[in-house]
Amino acid sequence: MVRYPQVVCQYEPVMTKHFFHGRTEAMRTVTPVAAVFCEKWASRYTSKEEKLDSLRDATKEHSRLVKEASAGKGVDRHLFALKCIAEKNDVAIPPFFGSDAWKALNHTVLSTSNCGNPALRLFGFGPVVPDGFGIGYIIKNNSLQYSISSKHRQTKRFAHTLHKVLLDFKEMMQPLSSVKVGSASPEVEKLLVKKESLLEYADGIDYFGELDLDKPDEKTPQMDGGARKYVGIVRRRESSISEDTMKNVGVMVKSPSSSEHKHVAV
Repeated sequence: MVRYPQVVCQYEPVMTKHFFHGRTEAMRTVTPVAAVFCEKWASRYTSKEEKLDSLRDATKEHSRLVKEASAGKGVDRHLFALKCIAEKNDVAIPPFFGSDAWKALNHTVLSTSNCGNPALRLFGFGPVVPDGFGIGYIIKNNSLQYSISSKHRQTKRFAHTLHKVLLDFKEMMQPLSSVKVGSASPEVEKLLVKKESLLEYADGIDYFGELDLDKPDEKTPQMDGGARKYVGIVRRRESSISEDTMKNVGVMVKSPSSSEHKHVAV
């Protein structure tokens, strides 16, 4: 993470449960590739294509490190065990464990952890250093829930920024997984746009999706000819369904002003 503007130490535990009595390995999510991505994403001079390419590079590197950590190839637990063994046996501690590099590695400003238990609504923990954040998050099928805590930092501002970045991700990547199946008048298309600006700039953050968004006016403008209100909208499609298949069978579209689903032949 870039902070004022600094790249700070981050920590994410990775399960090593395929080992006997395996618990976790520490994964350091800050990498040179991730730092480059942050710089490009925050730059107004970087094109959309460059940002997406940089995001792909960062996620590939992140996935590689997760696999290495889950296979017991991390360094944190190994080095910490060596230090503990030395202290237990009254062995002189190597100078490395007093170096600036070791101190920086163990000053974790962003301590994060994911819990995938579907029975939990949220979970969280405190920061591990006085100037840090503790972030617990749960990834669900259609949502991301997180709990953020800190002692002396701007927690609300951090949460607002995180939410804004996630919305930016969605805005940039959603066109890659959608298909235009019809068209509507400009007046109707305006009503089909979700009003996310309320989430972005509200005072604080809507953590649980409980903020009431303004609903479209019940007096929905008619299409030319007045035969029907909507012809079609942009809908997400699963990657396993091809565009040709959708053309053959039609799609399900839903009017924002009604819970009724209609089948529109293409």
